[in-house]
Amino acid sequence: MSKRLEGKVALVTGGGLGIGRAICEAYAREGAAVGVFDLKPELAEATVAAIQEAGGQAVALVGNAALRADVFEAAAKLKQAFGPVTLLVNNAMWNRYGPLEDQDETMIGRMIDVGFKGVIWGYQAVLPQMREAGGGAIVNIASPSAVLAMKHGIMYSAIKAAVAAATRSGAAEFGPDNVRVTAIAPGPTQTDGAMRVVTDEGWERRRERIPIRRLGQPADMANAAVFLASEEASFITGDMIFVDGGITYAFS
Repeated sequence: MSKRLEGKVALVTGGGLGIGRAICEAYAREGAAVGVFDLKPELAEATVAAIQEAGGQAVALVGNAALRADVFEAAAKLKQAFGPVTLLVNNAMWNRYGPLEDQDETMIGRMIDVGFKGVIWGYQAVLPQMREAGGGAIVNIASPSAVLAMKHGIMYSAIKAAVAAATRSGAAEFGPDNVRVTAIAPGPTQTDGAMRVVTDEGWERRRERIPIRRLGQPADMANAAVFLASEEASFITGDMIFVDGGITYAFS
């Protein structure tokens, strides 16, 4: 049975943990060579080791998604290792919830730099390579908060709304180069980071709000990311898919 991403080269930002790691591993299982881009070398290397142990191809790329030079360097190294990048997942995010008046310039700046500028740097870094390869696919990780109000999450909501807008506009701008741009909006998902800050009671409240009555797992997001990167989604671009168990439409 052929693998859905055979011959593809994928750059995944924030690939060391949670949804990013699940996507890296899923892409590798489907035949892609993966560049695991993460700020922490130990996380990138652990993901690469897991992929290689399972028989996949991957390379660790250490850098900060907020820095244009780091993203460009990662894309160049990945091309050197496996050939032109044909898949990009903009997953990296740094966020802090809380009352807006308590968030200073440094905190807000970092959220914007990683969560939104990082998407733009990713676009700029891979587009020339995708054109060289004859096309590609970009998957952005957005959020239901892009379309829903969130108390104590003004900056997060605004950044994810900007990512959704950059998805739509990117699809229009890059389509003539055979580059598709889509987004995933994950619902409540039990990632490593979320598990450290959400209590059992908090998870239960989230579960009760989800129509299908279960929480999301990183694998749910990875499955959607594989589909959107594959030829099965070759006529889908500009869309944001809600992988959320129905919570967005139930409460919008």
